Amino acid sequence: MRIAYPMRVDAIDKPGGDLVQVLRYIDAGKKAGKDGYPLFEGTLITDLRADLSSFDLIHLTNIDRPVDTYRSFLCAKATRKPILLSPIHHSYTEIERYESVGRSGIVGSISGLFGFRTLEYLRSLARCRRYSQLVFPTLNMMLGDIRESQRLVLAGSDRILVLTEKEKGDLTRDIGEIPEGKCICIRNGLEATTSGSDSAPSRDIDACIVGRIEARKNQITVLGVLKRLGISGIFVGTENPYHRSYCRQFKKMLIGSGSRYLGGLSHEETLRLMKRARVHISASWFEVLSLVDLEAYCAGCGIVASESGGTREILGDRAEYIYPDSEESIHKGISRMLERVSRTKSRSTEEKRAELIAETWDQIGNRLASIYRECVGNSGHLSSWGGEE
Repeated sequence: MRIAYPMRVDAIDKPGGDLVQVLRYIDAGKKAGKDGYPLFEGTLITDLRADLSSFDLIHLTNIDRPVDTYRSFLCAKATRKPILLSPIHHSYTEIERYESVGRSGIVGSISGLFGFRTLEYLRSLARCRRYSQLVFPTLNMMLGDIRESQRLVLAGSDRILVLTEKEKGDLTRDIGEIPEGKCICIRNGLEATTSGSDSAPSRDIDACIVGRIEARKNQITVLGVLKRLGISGIFVGTENPYHRSYCRQFKKMLIGSGSRYLGGLSHEETLRLMKRARVHISASWFEVLSLVDLEAYCAGCGIVASESGGTREILGDRAEYIYPDSEESIHKGISRMLERVSRTKSRSTEEKRAELIAETWDQIGNRLASIYRECVGNSGHLSSWGGEE
């Protein structure tokens, strides 16, 4: 089976969780199935005008980028092939809270005045300066209705793959009812972080904070709380090119704080860092399901997670939860987790932690392949691939 993964035009230039998810899907598809052939062949596409007719199935992502996604949806519909959607939908209530309270500077003073529709129009127009292929889709969207385009994508998808039950509820509340029988909950996969023992020789880092450096991820607030607590942290993540002022302020605050910023690291380097940290902190204003929370948990970190997103659905009382708009909440959450970690005499192994909360990426790949085969089989369209006709 040949699977197309159309994505937002800036997915490569501005990597995020949606890109990580798709790349993991593609890697999982390369694993051999029972017949010895790869499960499926996945192709990442960021051209909104791409011809998708040679693929057996089109797997769309990110309904919160409606200009990009709706354009890809129209291209997919033209092929008459099955369409799957991973919405990766964030609660609009949480987003609006972020825009009105969490943003700072001139952008923050303006963004809080507008709703999602207006903000998305403005963002898409701004992206047109760099990505000319967005111009006509953006103008067409402005003449229509964002919500209606999102509802059409939901209705026109053969399957909708949500990461959490919370995401399903947010979709229903923010966009519209999901057609009965189309929704499947399939979480991101996990692997044991490294081979060998389940902990580093010593937990010599107080805290690690992994995530793209931007206002949404709230690193400046976390850094201020770490200063109050008298502990240091190591921050990891690429800088958001659209949040330059925030990044400058963050790096200025680092001076003399005792904390460090390492920039973007490879996945393996990040996991090794997590194995040295006592706690991992995420104070994001909005998430669907924070993969770094789960990876840090499997690396043996104590988890301080945002109340926004679906981490509680997976980790339950194994983590401390904080409100991104409250320094006091963040302070208490970090303090409580540090106390919990200091009282813990033994840790479960990485493998046991991973098995407890999630499937492996190989297992996710097999589940995806089964869903893909069902949809392709029902459609009657299948190209020659891996011995199947």
